[in-house]
Order: sequence, then C-alpha cells, then structure tokens
Amino acid sequence: MRPALFVCLLGVNLGFAAEPGDDWEAKLVEAGRLQQMGKFAEAEELFKRQIESAGESADSDIRRAKAQNNLGALYHYQGRYADAERLYRQALPDYAKLVGAARTSYAAVLNNLAEVDRVRGRFSEAENLLRQAIEVREKINRHDTDLAAPLNNLAVLLNQRGEPKEAEPLVRRAVEMWTAKHGAEHQYVAAAYNTLGETLRLMGRFEESEQCHLKAIEIRSKVMRPDHPEVASGISNLGSVLFLQGRFPEAAEKYLQAIDIRSKAYGENHPGVAYLLNNLGTVHQAQKRKKEAEDCYRRAMEILEQAGAAGHTDYAKAVENLASLFVEEGKMKGAETLLLRALSIREKALGSQSPSLADSYDSIARFYSRQGRVTEAERFLRRALSLRESVFGPDSKEVASSLRVMGNFYAQQNRRAAAEQMLNRAETITRKQGPVSTFR
Repeated sequence: MRPALFVCLLGVNLGFAAEPGDDWEAKLVEAGRLQQMGKFAEAEELFKRQIESAGESADSDIRRAKAQNNLGALYHYQGRYADAERLYRQALPDYAKLVGAARTSYAAVLNNLAEVDRVRGRFSEAENLLRQAIEVREKINRHDTDLAAPLNNLAVLLNQRGEPKEAEPLVRRAVEMWTAKHGAEHQYVAAAYNTLGETLRLMGRFEESEQCHLKAIEIRSKVMRPDHPEVASGISNLGSVLFLQGRFPEAAEKYLQAIDIRSKAYGENHPGVAYLLNNLGTVHQAQKRKKEAEDCYRRAMEILEQAGAAGHTDYAKAVENLASLFVEEGKMKGAETLLLRALSIREKALGSQSPSLADSYDSIARFYSRQGRVTEAERFLRRALSLRESVFGPDSKEVASSLRVMGNFYAQQNRRAAAEQMLNRAETITRKQGPVSTFR
C-alpha cells in the first residue's frame, strides 16, 4: 500500500499592496483579502472585474497579468487546476518582459505554473519551470529569501519522484531562508518542515520525520488556527509516519482529523480530501476492513478524476492500493488491469528514466510470479534491472539488488545457471558496495 502525502501549495499571489490613491490596485488587494477570508465567489468576481478594467495605461498589460495570476491562484487553491493553468499561461508572457529586480515576479508565476503541472502529474514540465524560477532569482540575488518557495516545491516534486536524497539539501535551504526572513514561527517555515518531514520519511528516518511534522503542526496551530486546512497536511503526514510504524489506530485518528478539517474548509470534493481518503483506505486495509478500504480508494479516484488530476502519481497510488485489495480478495484479473493502469500513469508522469519506476516493475513482477506467470514476471524484472543499470550505473547497490531479485527468481524456477550468473554478479558488486536487499 502507498500512503500519499498532501503538501501545501506555495503558489504566489502577486500585488497585494496598493499605492495610495490607486483604486485599481486597492480593489486587487481587496480581492485577495476576500480570498483569505474564504469568500471565494466574491473574490473571483472582483478578480474578474480587475482583469477587465486593467485599462489602457502604460502598465495595463502587467496589471492585467497580475490580476490573471491572482485569479489563477484562487482557482489553484480551490483545486480548479485547468482554470488556474489557463490564467497563469495568459499572465506569463507579460511577466517574461520584465527586467531587473522586477523579474522576480516572472519567477513567481513560473513557480505557480509549475505547481499546476506537478499536481496534474506533469513532473518533467514542472521541474523545468521550477529550475527556471530558481535560476531567474539566483541571477538577480543568490541570497534572495524568496528562493525558498521554488526550492521547497522542487523538493516536493523530487520526493514524489522517489528522490529524497536530492530533495533534502533543497528543503533544508528553504527552512534556513524562511526562518531568516520570517522567524521560527511562520506558516512558510512550517511548510518547509512539512516537506522535510516527508523527505526524511521516504529515507526511513521515522523519528526525525515525526518530529518535523509535529513542529509543522505546532507552528501552524499557533500562527493560523488549529482547524486551518494547512494544519491538516501536517496531521496527515504525521499519520503516514505512524502508519509505516504499524501504529494503525493512531494513524487512522490522524487521517480522520485531517479529512474533517479539509472537508469543512474546501468541501468534500476537493483533491486534498482525496489524498487523505486514500491514506485512510490504507489503514482500513491493514486492519482487514476491506469494504471500508475499497470505498475510500474508489472515492479518492472519483474526486481526482473530476478535478482533472487522474494523471498524477497520487491517483496511481489509489489505483495500486485498490489493486492490492483485489489481490487479497482473489480478484486477480481486476488487480492486473489496475496495476497496469497505474503503471501507465506513472510512466507518463515520471518519464522513462525515473528510478521509482523500477519499484513498480518489481511489484508487478511479484504479482505475476505468485500466479506462476513466469514469462511476464521475468519481463518486468528485466525492465527493472535495465532501468537501474541506466540510472545508477552497472556497479551500483541498486543494480546488485535487482540482480539478487532476478537470481532468487531464477532459483525458484530451477534455472540454476541463470540464477548463479545473476547472484555471482550481485556478490561482486556487494563486496565493493556493501549489503543489498533480497527478493521476498
């Protein structure tokens, strides 16, 4: 089972400060305040009026782009990703024309557009945009503390691609920058601790991860309120750490608490609720409550489909979790269909060279092996080995692990020569690199 982590959005709303006597800017500020108060319909209407009334002055283009970006951020917050993307793309060309220090606003819109691509599963596009945003800011001022937002978001993306070691230095830099700018108790510092907690969780450093999530919850509860939707992200992530330690009742309690907070804030059909439902399903499944687990997975998938996020890896997690439930129930045909569907989503979202795909190949190989479908199992094991050789190099620990998997698989089939060849090569690498995992 794959618990998902919902990470808070760090998109940037631009232009929430008006010059005295500037009525247009003042109304844009007011729209932003309405959004922050949760008056979304009123904020949307005012943002739209500001787009239409940007005027014919010398700075009318950038004013229109500013209102487009901010309306896009509102849609983004509501989970209306297609609408958000359309507005960000409309705003981007005018921001691209800015020069000097003002060009940091261009980096902010790049960051926002990247976040839409990320939540919709377009990881390659998101990474390119985030690296552009970082590059733009570093050229202007390498010590710009606003670098923290794209650094944090790039760390989130790398975590989702299964690369937490690459993410850790980025998010630690974000923690330092936001702490230096805002102090230790600020919502952005909490967001970075949230990301760091997920990074450490993925590396198996559970105690450190738990402390990071508790820190994020503590800060957000102080500077926001205990029932603020961003508090729910830390509560859910803490639940996932508890889940991975086998503390199922505690994990379920955290997931239910987070679902309640997000449902009240966003409504029951928001993508953020879907991620949490998927997590709750994993607890139900671990506790053998199969009907409740299936209901959670199917509801999560339905919400994400409606939101246009069926290409994201978190959607694939819900599909894989439903497949694992089908396996437990002996529904092998349905499980196979779901596993291959989830793999297709992952390959499209992550690209052919993502190392996390090798884990998916191994999982599908185990599924086929347990059914005695040796040819299919071998094909996916070879795909996993080939990918790890390409990504990590032929003498890496990761390749040694794949070789042992294949060696043990061949041994189970009494293909002794093939098993010996794989295991001998794995042993050669092991003597250089250290111990590796075995196939179970």
